[in-house]
Amino acid sequence: MAAHLAGDHDQAVRTLQQAYQHHLDDGSPEGALRSAFLLGMIFGTTHQQSLLNGWLGRAQRVLAELPANARDGSPVGRGYVAVLELHRSLGAGEFERVGALATEVSAIGAAHREANLLALGLVSQGRFAIYGGAVHEGLTLLDEAMAGVLAGEPDGFTSGLVFCTAIEGCQEIGAVDRMSQWTSGLLTWCEGQPWVSAFAGPCALHHGQVLTLRGSWVEAVAEFTASTLRYDRQGQPLAAGFAERERGDLLRLRGELAGAEEAYRNAATHGCDPQPGLAQLWLGQGRSEAAVSAVRRCLAETGIPARRISLLPAAIEVMASTGALDEARALTEELDGLARLTDCDPVLAAAAFAHATLELAQGDAAGALPYARKAAQLWSSVGSPFEVARSRVAIGRALTDLGDHESARRELETTRAAFESLGAEPSVVALDALLVSAGGAGPAGLTDRELEVLRLLAAGHSNRVIATDLVLAEKTVARHLSNIYTKLGVDSRTAAAAYAHAHGLA
Repeated sequence: MAAHLAGDHDQAVRTLQQAYQHHLDDGSPEGALRSAFLLGMIFGTTHQQSLLNGWLGRAQRVLAELPANARDGSPVGRGYVAVLELHRSLGAGEFERVGALATEVSAIGAAHREANLLALGLVSQGRFAIYGGAVHEGLTLLDEAMAGVLAGEPDGFTSGLVFCTAIEGCQEIGAVDRMSQWTSGLLTWCEGQPWVSAFAGPCALHHGQVLTLRGSWVEAVAEFTASTLRYDRQGQPLAAGFAERERGDLLRLRGELAGAEEAYRNAATHGCDPQPGLAQLWLGQGRSEAAVSAVRRCLAETGIPARRISLLPAAIEVMASTGALDEARALTEELDGLARLTDCDPVLAAAAFAHATLELAQGDAAGALPYARKAAQLWSSVGSPFEVARSRVAIGRALTDLGDHESARRELETTRAAFESLGAEPSVVALDALLVSAGGAGPAGLTDRELEVLRLLAAGHSNRVIATDLVLAEKTVARHLSNIYTKLGVDSRTAAAAYAHAHGLA
């Protein structure tokens, strides 16, 4: 397996195939079974289902042809075959078999102190329990599997698999604390074995997801790009597509729409559905019908509750924004149920934000306000600055609708700084419009920040100098100038400066 861990997939397969045959020739069926298991796992984890099926068949045949006394004396061999059967069932969508197989693998691993089997069985049991709605039981099983991995008990291949499976399980249900902790563990594990490249792709992907949550967006984009390259090198196109979808989501939030569209296109090319992020991009472009159709299709295709958790917030946003309030309400109630089931802060926060969005869409600002405040509080405890800022926008909107313009203006101006710090350009633009309606606008509807930019422009400063003085990106200054020109009805720096001098704004 050293070749596989080092990223030489072809060499690993050739060596294991030769080992399988040599073990058979030498009368060592246990060795042949072990080689067949490793080959099945390599093909299974790289989504080559037919090859997994083929080596599962060989492993089953070797096990069946063992003399009865040897077969009974080799239950660990049955454990490895059960792991392959579990992966085959997952690939075939035969989920009804997964629970029993995972339990069997764990039992064999525990009875025979076989660390690899125990870790693989526990992590599979944990994911299965979560999918079945037993979230706390599932997380406890994941904890137990990870305890063995962090203690260095399984081999390198198994440890990498368990790391990734456990992190993905936590990500699906918003168990952020575990996700962050285990991603940190995976990073340390990968850094301690720089020659191991087989898990470099997932390591970068999960690190990028944590960085996104924490607001380190530039670094996150770099991690997603690295993950795509590493997965491509390892011949794992679907996983590369997942990384591209994550990159597209982040570029969309940064306002780099051409880059986002390209990333979503790459995701689709790799076999990964780029939704619901692409639908959210379409919504921002005014393509409401396309966005609603895509979201409805995704909802129809996604039946497993744990996998709907990440889909529902985007679906509710699209439905509420397009006036499909009955559908938005039903989806919000579903998200409520999942939030109670998981009891994870990010899901509880997403449900509260969905309620705030829905109440605002229905014109009930008083009803929206407590939900928006709850969402901001929960996202703050999670440590997600972008989601906190989004929730504070909802607070500002509610305050504006309630006529408390001064409180709204203060809320929105603070939030604006948070969006600027993140580089969330579309959110800044949307917020400027809210600031005007909240009574935070100056002459000609200029915001405080636009007045600062205008004064520096009128003083003859370049965009670069303005950016330095106000600690902004030059791109942000350019956007401010575009807004200023529009509000003043001018088309040049000279005309804007003239307006400022004429109106005492310089």
